[in-house]
Amino acid sequence: MKIILSKIKTWLRPPKVRIRRKIIRIINLTLPLILTLTYIIAYHYIHGVYPNLLNPIDTLYMAFVIALSLIPASVFEYRWEWELIVSEYEVPDFLSALEGNLRAGLPMPKAIHEASRYVKHLRRKLETVVKATYIGETLESSIRYLRGGSQLIELLADYLVILSRSGEEIYRTIREFRESIELIVNYSRKIRDATRSFVATLYLVMFVYLVSTVVFLAAFIYPLSEKATPGVSLIGKVDPDVMTSLIIYGAVIEAITNGVVVSYFTGSRYLSSLIHAVSLLFISIMIYAVLVFMRGLIPLP
Repeated sequence: MKIILSKIKTWLRPPKVRIRRKIIRIINLTLPLILTLTYIIAYHYIHGVYPNLLNPIDTLYMAFVIALSLIPASVFEYRWEWELIVSEYEVPDFLSALEGNLRAGLPMPKAIHEASRYVKHLRRKLETVVKATYIGETLESSIRYLRGGSQLIELLADYLVILSRSGEEIYRTIREFRESIELIVNYSRKIRDATRSFVATLYLVMFVYLVSTVVFLAAFIYPLSEKATPGVSLIGKVDPDVMTSLIIYGAVIEAITNGVVVSYFTGSRYLSSLIHAVSLLFISIMIYAVLVFMRGLIPLP
């Protein structure tokens, strides 16, 4: 009997250390500062001097470090948004199937198990809940295996706890609960569909900034800084290296700001648009790098 119980326990996933998403978000959003300071210290340790923040090459390295440090934040934020969207589709389907199973007279664990066949993302967690009841746990305590996802999943888990305490006769309330969930989901989808154009705006703004600054540097700043009479520059005291560095910093600031602002205006609870901004930032860094290293090949007017 002990061997059978031990085999059943292996079906259950090992307990995970759950970290609140708020803490993960704080850690991810402080990574740019941490990695930037680490890069500056490492640069000073290797070269004996601090990086020149107004030198285009050093600026490109700094921008690359910042963009690299934003990858974890953008991936986590995008995944959380994806989990929320998936749960908006699966929770109503699961509740509808659960209601039908309870009306058919199935016990709660069996009803949950049968209803889990109608969902894909939640199936593994729901099956873990059912397996926990088979080895002696109460349904109320086993529902903890369902937690750890989006707020909609947490709401579903809270409702299943109430359902487990009240018995199967409370299935009559499932329809009202499901209709409330569908109302929330429909409202969320309408906001997402109505503000989908904001993501396109993010690409448009970054594209306009990139093209205009590249043309400004390649067609005006670089040629005129080279074509000058002895001791006199046609662009006065403007340093092309400083201008290039400031423009690269502007691209970094604009990408991050646009990613945050677009996520807010699209009604996203997470910074899901940050992944688009980071992708555009990498593209911008590559284009600026080509421009800086090909600077000597730009023909004079």
